[in-house]
Amino acid sequence: MVKPTLSNWYGIRDLTDCIIDSGKSDAEVAEALDYSQQTIGNWKKGKGQPSVGDVREIITQFGGADEERILYVQKVVRTKKADQTGLEFDPRFNAILLQKGERHYNYEFTWEVDRIPGPFQTDAFHYKVLQPLEETSDDVARFGRGFKELRRTTLELREAPFRSQTVIGESALLWLRELEAGDRRDQLELLREWNARPNFEIRIMARSHTLRGHFVLFLPEGSPTAGPGFVFTQIRDRTSCIEEPMRVKLYTGPIEPNWHRATPVEEYLDAERDRLA
Repeated sequence: MVKPTLSNWYGIRDLTDCIIDSGKSDAEVAEALDYSQQTIGNWKKGKGQPSVGDVREIITQFGGADEERILYVQKVVRTKKADQTGLEFDPRFNAILLQKGERHYNYEFTWEVDRIPGPFQTDAFHYKVLQPLEETSDDVARFGRGFKELRRTTLELREAPFRSQTVIGESALLWLRELEAGDRRDQLELLREWNARPNFEIRIMARSHTLRGHFVLFLPEGSPTAGPGFVFTQIRDRTSCIEEPMRVKLYTGPIEPNWHRATPVEEYLDAERDRLA
């Protein structure tokens, strides 16, 4: 069976997850929306597509009326109808796709140049380092923290064969200077805790490398609910989710040699204990 495009997969997957998480049957959903059960089943199989109005009804009734989620799926639906390849919306929207990838794909590789990845951040790092740096309001900072916690919870529930590899640039740890000693220790201990979890491995890149920019790679690796392999990457004002196989290979190729150049986080923290204390 040919894998659907990323936009097609996301639209189907999010609405299916919405229904599954609600605990409702296809029959109950069909009755609530005044459609046949077959129509709901077809949507979940990718046969046909709900309208943007149907998307709003499904998420409103079964997904907690999350307005941001509604708008994102509606954009995905429009992208599919326009026969566009890849997703390129504002950074906030495509960040939602990260959480979906973390739920369904069996392999994730993260390269974070100068920040600790969101799910691995403490409250102190988020509020005392990033909020002043990004000059966000308290409401925006709370919203961002809530989304990071959602991603963290999603990852905590993953079991084998899921596998996560993360490389963090050494410069990311320079931000710890902005924290008091206790907060620094808490952040470093959280990195240790994640690294000790089954299926997770974190390394620090303190040497020259050929990884460029920030990106997160997702590969299906046999997951029956995953879509095509894709890369989430970002610049200052835009994010892109790349799915063209030849472009994805440009990101997968450098992983192995650079992974071996990075230092396992426990080894790095032990060696740099005095400097990071």
